[in-house]
Amino acid sequence: MTAGEMYGQAQADEPDVAWSATAPALTTYLRYVRTEVRRAWRNPRVLIFMLVLPIILFAAFSSSSGDDRLGGLTVAPYIMISMASFGAMNAVLGTAGRISLERSIGWNRQLRLTALSGPQYVLGKLGVGFSLAVLPIVAVYVAGASMRGVHLSVGTYVGAGVSILLGLVPLGAFAIWLGYLVRPENMQAIIGGLFSLLALAGGIWVPVENFPDWLADIVKLLPMFWSAQAGRAVLEGGWVGARGLITLVVWTLLLGAAAGRAYLRDQLRT
Repeated sequence: MTAGEMYGQAQADEPDVAWSATAPALTTYLRYVRTEVRRAWRNPRVLIFMLVLPIILFAAFSSSSGDDRLGGLTVAPYIMISMASFGAMNAVLGTAGRISLERSIGWNRQLRLTALSGPQYVLGKLGVGFSLAVLPIVAVYVAGASMRGVHLSVGTYVGAGVSILLGLVPLGAFAIWLGYLVRPENMQAIIGGLFSLLALAGGIWVPVENFPDWLADIVKLLPMFWSAQAGRAVLEGGWVGARGLITLVVWTLLLGAAAGRAYLRDQLRT
């Protein structure tokens, strides 16, 4: 065989070599995500808090006459999106607690002995949080239809749900950063306070239209407002808009960079 033929054969074999190296890592990652999702979905305390509380709050806040309006929507659809965002936010923010707990017991160090890479571990945790976030969205949709007669097209339901999840991407980056920053014993208190502030900033408890002008201007610089607004915009027949999209992208980049630095520091320490 000539040198040219040998080079050609080597080039032809490269995809097979690359795939043989990639396949085990990919298989390990998919198995890890599947196991984590199953474990999270079997946790009754997590599911009850994520599912029951948003439905109770929806039932309490959405009772009004059919003509009352909040923002550009009647009350029931507005509260439905708010409570769906609330439950989804809870699910995504829970990523911080799972990362922090596993760091404290050294489980993340054990996983480094497997084919699972560090970035795959982080993305797996984030995937679990977003998979759980689908549950309260669907649950509140069902509550809206059964309790208040909110009936939308399938496309509107799906579009609003996807918009809520995409709007929560900055919060996912924030949860990763928090998981590598805060110890488990302090996480519950910090998450509780942040959860209330984020819900307030998203207009979940009080519509931003009711805020003083100076406070509304500040809130609209924060990602949580646009995360909730993304779902409402779909119900109004539009989208979150260029300002909202830019705000979400900028916060995703900033918080993603902070999460990356915290992850690298943790890798160097352990």
